[in-house]
Amino acid sequence: MKVIVNISLILLLLVIGSCVKKRDLNTNTLIVRISSSPAGLHPVNNSSANQSFVLTYTQQKLMSTSLATEKTEPHLITKLPDADNSGLLYTYQLIKGVQWDDKTPLTIDDIIFTLKISLCPLTNNPDTRPIYSSIIDSVYPDKEDENRFFMKVKTKHVLNDKIFLESIYIQQRDHWDKERILDHLFFKNIHAENFVSTPAIDDWFNDFNNSDNSYLPDRLVGLGPYQVTSFKKDNSITLVKKKNWWGADFEGQRFNNYPEKIIFKIIKDNTSVYLAIKNQEIDFSASAGGTSKLMKLQKLDYFNNNYRSDFVDRYSYSYLALNMRPNLDHNSPFFIDKKVRKAIAHLVPIQEIIDIIYYGKVERQASIVSPLKASCDTTLAFVELDIEKAKQLLTDAGWEDTDNDQIVDKVINGKKTPFSFKLTYPTGGGNSKEIVFMMKESMKKAGIELKSNPVDFNSFLKKAADHKFDAILGGWLSDSKYSDPTQLWGTESWSNKGSNYCGFGNSYSDSLIIKANTTLDPEQHLIAYKKLQKLIYDEQPYVFLWSGKLPMVAHKRFSNTEFYRAKPSISLGSFQLATGVQ
Repeated sequence: MKVIVNISLILLLLVIGSCVKKRDLNTNTLIVRISSSPAGLHPVNNSSANQSFVLTYTQQKLMSTSLATEKTEPHLITKLPDADNSGLLYTYQLIKGVQWDDKTPLTIDDIIFTLKISLCPLTNNPDTRPIYSSIIDSVYPDKEDENRFFMKVKTKHVLNDKIFLESIYIQQRDHWDKERILDHLFFKNIHAENFVSTPAIDDWFNDFNNSDNSYLPDRLVGLGPYQVTSFKKDNSITLVKKKNWWGADFEGQRFNNYPEKIIFKIIKDNTSVYLAIKNQEIDFSASAGGTSKLMKLQKLDYFNNNYRSDFVDRYSYSYLALNMRPNLDHNSPFFIDKKVRKAIAHLVPIQEIIDIIYYGKVERQASIVSPLKASCDTTLAFVELDIEKAKQLLTDAGWEDTDNDQIVDKVINGKKTPFSFKLTYPTGGGNSKEIVFMMKESMKKAGIELKSNPVDFNSFLKKAADHKFDAILGGWLSDSKYSDPTQLWGTESWSNKGSNYCGFGNSYSDSLIIKANTTLDPEQHLIAYKKLQKLIYDEQPYVFLWSGKLPMVAHKRFSNTEFYRAKPSISLGSFQLATGVQ
C-alpha cells in the first residue's frame, strides 16, 4: 500500500507540473526586476533610486537628459531656458498641447504650484529641499504670454539652468488643491527665516504628506504615459499605458510608450533573480543577479539566444560611511577621530573584494566624483590595504588591547569601551553579505570587531537620516552632469536629516561648496570643486570603494533595448515587442 501511495504522489506531482502555465512571451507586457520596494511613489516626498525609476514613466519634468548623448534637452518646454545678463532670471516657454489625464491643459499655475510644494518647509522632502531652496527664489508668469514664465534665483549657480532636471515632477494644481489653499502661500513667506503658516495651510500639508499619497493609484496622477494601477509592497508595481495620452502623437515628443503594461517585480535575492532569468520570467534587470551569476549565464547558449547582456559603466559609487557625529544615546563615538577613520580605510580589502566578489568587473574610486567625469581629481591616490599602518593609527588614537581579548579598547567617558561596532546595510543589496564578511575578517586582524547588521531598505534609510548608526554600507547614483555637493556634504543636510548621514563638514567645507556652485568661470569652479574633493578625501568620512558596472540583461523578444551609462540606464518605453516570438 505504501508503494501505491508513493506512486500516486509522483503521478499527482507530474500532473500538477504539466499544468503549470508557461508565460506567454508574445504579450506586450514588460516585466522589470527591481531589488526593493520603494518607500512610496509620492511625487515629491519619497526619494530612492527605485522610486525615481518608476516615476520616470508616470511623471514628467520640464527637461530631461538624453541617455544617448548625456546632454540636457527640453521636454515640456520649447527650448532650454535663457538667462538675463545678471544670471539671476531665467525664461521658460511651455510647449502647447500638454494635457493632464482629465484633458485640462498644463498651465503656468501648475508650475508655480509645483515649486511651492517643492520649497515649502512643511513638505516632507528633506533630502531634496535644500537643493531647491538654495537656488530658487520665486516663479511668476509672463503677463503677456500664458505659456511663458520666469524663475528668479537667489544667486548665480552652475546648475541654475538645470534645476528642473532634479526630482521636480510637475504636479497638477487642480488635482491636489481644488480649493486653492496654496494660492495664499507666497514664495516670500516660504523663504522667511521664521516661517509662519495658517491652520488651513497646515491641514493641507498634513493631507499632502499622508502616506496614502505614496501608494493609492488614484492619488498618483502625473503627465507621464503610464498610470499606476497596483502597488503591492515588497511584491510588484504595475503600470498600464494610458489611452489617448497627450504625448502619443505629439510632434517631436521624446518619450516612447510601446509596452502596453510595465510590471516592476520586486525580487530581493540574487539567486531568485538568476532563476527568474533562466526561466524567462523577467524581461529586463539592471542587476542580473550579480556579477558572478551574469558571467555564469553568459556561458550558456540558451541564455545568449534569449537575452542580450553587458556590464555597463555608470555614474555611481559604493561607500562605507563612518558616523563622525553620532547620536550618543544610540551609538558610540568610534569614528570621531580622523586617525580612526583612516585606520578603517586601511583595513578595508577593496581590491580583494573587487577581484573575488566582482571578478574585476568594477573600478576603484577615490573621490566623491566619478572617474568617468573630467572634473574628477585624479591626483587622489587609492587608500591601500595596510594592516600594520592601521594598527599604528589606532594606537596613536589611544586604542589598545588592555585585557588580551583580541579586541582593542579605550576609556570613553570614564568607561572602558571595546572597539565593537555595527555595520548597517540594506538587505537585498546584492553581494553585501559577502562584502561585509570580508571586511569583518580584515578588521579582526587589527583588533576591531565588526558586527553585521542587515536591515530592510526603509529601516536603513531611517537609521541613516536619524544618524543612529556606527557605520553604513551604501551607494550613490549620479549622472553625467555636475552634482551639487550640498545634499551629501553640506552641514545643513546633516542638521535637517538630509543625505549627509555621517555628519561631515564645517564652515570651510560649506564655503567650498558655495564657491563650486556659484562660480560660473569654469576654471575657478573646477579649482573649488577639487579642493572639496581633497578635503573630503583627507577627512575620510567615507571609505570610497568602487564605481559600479551594471550587469544588465534584456530579453530579445523586445527590440530597442539599448543600455546606457547615464541613469536610469534604460528607456523602458522604447522596448518594442518583436513579432513571431517563440
